[in-house]
Amino acid sequence: MATFNEETTAQDVIDAFGSEAAGKTFVITGPSQGGIGASAAIHLAKAKPARIVLAGRSLAKIQPVIDEIKGVNSSVSVDFVSLDLLDRASVRQAGAEIKRLTNEVSALINNAGIMAVEHFTKSQDGVEGQFETNHVGHFLLTSLLMPELKKAKGVVVNVSRGTTYDCWEAYGRSKLANVLFGIELGKRMSKFGGAAFSVSPGFIPETKLLVNSDVNEKRLTAAFEDAKEKNGGVAPVQRVATIEEGAANLILPALDPKLRSKKDTLGIKENMAAQLTSMAESSGAFILECGIGSVPDWAGGADRPEKLWRLSEKLIGQEVVV
Repeated sequence: MATFNEETTAQDVIDAFGSEAAGKTFVITGPSQGGIGASAAIHLAKAKPARIVLAGRSLAKIQPVIDEIKGVNSSVSVDFVSLDLLDRASVRQAGAEIKRLTNEVSALINNAGIMAVEHFTKSQDGVEGQFETNHVGHFLLTSLLMPELKKAKGVVVNVSRGTTYDCWEAYGRSKLANVLFGIELGKRMSKFGGAAFSVSPGFIPETKLLVNSDVNEKRLTAAFEDAKEKNGGVAPVQRVATIEEGAANLILPALDPKLRSKKDTLGIKENMAAQLTSMAESSGAFILECGIGSVPDWAGGADRPEKLWRLSEKLIGQEVVV
């Protein structure tokens, strides 16, 4: 069996589990050229899926990815669906369009996101912009596609990256929400044979996330100093990953059939959170460096995933039944 670690690439995952993608349908949000979502889509295309749906704001940014996919595999159906996660009407329209394209979704990869937007902004529905984009919009899209996910016993992969406003704190909250959402959704989806995971693709400066979010050097330096202060004055060490290594973390939980049922499939890290240690299944786990990682202590108590779920239902104005 293949051994996975921080150096595992998307191609390594396809080599090991590519047969699991054959004939299936994948939906990926935010797959703009030069990002990990695009890399995941291109590598998945090599494994002969039936359809890949690419959902994003701009066809111009995604058309090069569509062209590359067609160059890799001309037989796969590739569809662009317009999606603005800051606008719930757009999310609902995208959900309806995806339903028209397919009646089964084998994997939904909620990859789109923004980082540390400098000025406080609100969505069309009055919610802080990063929380809306990185969590609420994806919560709504996932709920809309739940019948298609149920039919395929599919997998959901969440990429977890007042008058006062701290852009980095707001970003951190939105990414923590991705982790908590993955835990609660994983528990619920496991009841019908599906699964959900949150993943950290790692620190990948070569993607366009920083540029698209307009993060400048001054704000990056401020964030580093803040992290240093919270780390007891010691500069945090973070490995720089490649786009291919980041994409591997998106593809692996979508394809590995054993991951959803065996905690030790990838080798659990020693500091794994207690709530995951006690789980009978891996659905809901946090994937880090192509292994099951630790949910941080500051994520809070075991009741927080369900509390976030209830809050998210209130925000989108509907109960979500899984």
